[in-house]
Amino acid sequence: MNEILEVNNLSVSFHTPDGEIQAVRDVSFSLGAGEILVIVGESGCGKSVLCKTIMKLLPSTAKIRSGNIRVKGTDITGYRERDMQRLRGKLFSMIFQDPMTALNPVMPVGKQIAEAVKVHQPKISKKELKKRVIELLTLVGIDRPEERMNMYPCHFSGGMRQRSVMAVALAGNPEILFADEPTTALDVTIQAQILKLLRDIRRKLGTAAVFVTHDLGIAARVADRVAVMYAGKIVEIGTAEEIFTDPRHPYTWGLMKSLPAFSKGRDELYTIPGMPPTLLHPPKGDAFACRNEYALEIDYEEEPPMFRVTDTHYAATWLLDERAPRIPADACVLKAADLPDCGKPYPARGVMKTRIKEEILLDVQHLSYTFSIKDKLSVKALEDVSFQIRRGEIFGLIGESGSGKSTAARCIMNICRPPGQGAKGRLSRTDIRKGADIGAARAGRILYKGIDICEPGQFRRNKQMLERARQMVFQDSNSSLNPRMKVCDIIAEPLKIQHINPPRGSLRAEAEFQMHYVGLDAGYLDKYPGELSGGQRQRVAIARALIMEPELLVADEPIASLDVSIQAQIMNLFRHLQREHGFSFLFIAHDLAMVEFLCDRVGVMYQGKLVETAPVKELFSNPQHEYTKKLLSCLNDIRYAPVPSTITSY
Repeated sequence: MNEILEVNNLSVSFHTPDGEIQAVRDVSFSLGAGEILVIVGESGCGKSVLCKTIMKLLPSTAKIRSGNIRVKGTDITGYRERDMQRLRGKLFSMIFQDPMTALNPVMPVGKQIAEAVKVHQPKISKKELKKRVIELLTLVGIDRPEERMNMYPCHFSGGMRQRSVMAVALAGNPEILFADEPTTALDVTIQAQILKLLRDIRRKLGTAAVFVTHDLGIAARVADRVAVMYAGKIVEIGTAEEIFTDPRHPYTWGLMKSLPAFSKGRDELYTIPGMPPTLLHPPKGDAFACRNEYALEIDYEEEPPMFRVTDTHYAATWLLDERAPRIPADACVLKAADLPDCGKPYPARGVMKTRIKEEILLDVQHLSYTFSIKDKLSVKALEDVSFQIRRGEIFGLIGESGSGKSTAARCIMNICRPPGQGAKGRLSRTDIRKGADIGAARAGRILYKGIDICEPGQFRRNKQMLERARQMVFQDSNSSLNPRMKVCDIIAEPLKIQHINPPRGSLRAEAEFQMHYVGLDAGYLDKYPGELSGGQRQRVAIARALIMEPELLVADEPIASLDVSIQAQIMNLFRHLQREHGFSFLFIAHDLAMVEFLCDRVGVMYQGKLVETAPVKELFSNPQHEYTKKLLSCLNDIRYAPVPSTITSY
């Protein structure tokens, strides 16, 4: 295979006030023409930094310490910005992890895609340009493209924004496509479309791709080869079949065990014990040693080299050394009954029955919501939606991107509200200050503990109670965190606003406790959101919501940007909060395997309507609506692809 990209012994560091962070450490890999390489690993392991380094999109605080990057035989390590501008878009392009910050909020989506097309085809006519924009929007699965191209990013759901970013990246028909979590905000049906799109692009255009993801099921479906990263290094690399049927690194075993499919019939998911080390001072020896139950003495003293398993399969673990003790084959068999009880952020209590009371905590009655964008253009986000959540219940809401899930959540939290008393009310300064949507119309009622939160008088009289009892985790962690505040202040801010004395004595101690709960080291307390990875920011957002110990937590895609091990930790945390504290959850997610594992009841949204509601076991075993059947068929395709019968070390 002709190598179109070669990365040799690449190391990248960030200079910070605390010292030098070694984000990428001695990484080497190659990419063949038309090949899809998938990089998996925990949040903060260096996946995104590696891709941005190749594209030369790092901030001035970053520096390539050693190594080189060769594209089509040419060393581009020392290229200046003007040299890179000629390569970006045409030779390689990138789909960024956060679609909202990648799009211009004050420019229509169609115009942004057109701008990317014109960079590579400056003489294209207006008619051909419009045709090309519609073609790209259709290609990435956005319906009604002629109508949608005139909308702004704020009018799109998270998944639709992600698809728009993909359209921009594909505008120049690049030879290498870097895709940083491109399916994070997408439902399973659109995920399947995007994966098929990537394969079609590879077949038709010969485009190679470096695909960054935390979803092992997607990696199994799309990858030719898989690289597993941990603490800035590639610890295992091989073909997709080799990684998923014969993994050799203990970290890869841990990622596999964290999948919900291995916890059938259990009350909790397996989590890898401990947390990744800080890269400010990487540990001596193997960085995974402190979390590895099979660690040897040499792991704490000397870094393992890449051991050859086959011509295409390599792993950096001393367990592959000929002098290492042989691990019994059954020690690495991935069976739910064998999962160890470790690594939980709270004491293990064993399997307990969920305590769901008959009391109705939230009652949504015939809710409709319409966004009026222009005089003749409106989008009906919700139409006659009704459901209930009982105290102590986890209610899942699933459906494709743009089906109205997030709008329903925002209505429940009084974020989406029309001006005045209805669609014809005049927008006052008070409405603007409270966040009313211009031209929005709402109908129906939302009762929280019997209080009609849509009725201004009742909402004002109970405002303090409602703000304490309800919390929300937003889909876009980057825009929901203040970039000028430190993590410690962000997490503790709800306590300050509500004038609540921290249970653990100080705001910092309380923030540190919540950080531990969501799997983050206390060393991140003094960092800003911009210094964190996408998954780390999402965990900060979850910690901020949990610090109030709410009765109702509205979680909009809370695990979308988290790796499988941290997903398992957060799922166990949600279960713990439900069992021990009686929390109720509205859990919105695209990951149907997690919904099946966590939720008590599930509602299915389609084109703004709630088309089916049922207990989780009944819905997943006997779906009634055609759209639900379609969703679950995609789930089966993705979820079970990487699950082998056994995995051994030898």
